[in-house]
Amino acid sequence: MQIIYKFRVAFEDHDDVVRFIDIESTSNFADFHKIIQESIGFDATKEYAFYISNDSWNVETPICDSYPREESTVKLPKQTNLNKYINDPHQRFIYSFDPELDWTFTIELVKIQKAESHKKYPLLARKEGEAPKQYKLKGKLPGAVANQNEYDKMAEMLIASRLMDDMLTDEEIEDATVHTDEEITVPNFEDIQAKLKETPEADTVKKTPKLRLPLDLKFDEEEMKIDAEDLNFMDEDEEHDDSKEDDDDQDFDNHDDDDHNSDDY
Repeated sequence: MQIIYKFRVAFEDHDDVVRFIDIESTSNFADFHKIIQESIGFDATKEYAFYISNDSWNVETPICDSYPREESTVKLPKQTNLNKYINDPHQRFIYSFDPELDWTFTIELVKIQKAESHKKYPLLARKEGEAPKQYKLKGKLPGAVANQNEYDKMAEMLIASRLMDDMLTDEEIEDATVHTDEEITVPNFEDIQAKLKETPEADTVKKTPKLRLPLDLKFDEEEMKIDAEDLNFMDEDEEHDDSKEDDDDQDFDNHDDDDHNSDDY
């Protein structure tokens, strides 16, 4: 009778992505590695290793390693069968894949059952969640969210890029154009900040021209005032006009008297 192990396999950093694998107890860890990779859609050609884990998901003992090392006594996965390392009904393993990207999986035995004649093992018994992208930027897991410092750094790089576009002349842009067999040196953000501080304000800020009045357009308040002498002068002119009218009237009367006397005479 063939015994089947049912394992629960989950990403360490994405515990909502789970795969349930059914595999024969006599299978080796190379077969286990292959079915896990098929279930998540990764490139299985990278290095990997299996370890025995304690209840707290800490590595206790190495089991096998796909990369042969002269100083290591750990066997290759093809030379190591699963049933030799099942010492607990809920045996736990740590599966490490691709040291450069450092993918880590937690594996737990959840059931031991008889093989079903109509099924071909190993197989994917159940799937939960979509696996993240395999390849990522160095030091950052796929799907991970950048922290505040990383956002600030990205923002600085974006601002620096835009500032350089504004500050470079046509000749400098031509010099910075990518050519084959040439190395491009990208200025860092500190150099850009220093260059900005040296830029005169008149060159970076366009000032709105002010509206100016014509020169020498001034008013003397003293000359605009009307003083008492001006008013007296006006009064004298009126008195003079009145006296002139009186004299004219008197002359007219005298003239009439002279005419009258002449008539009498």
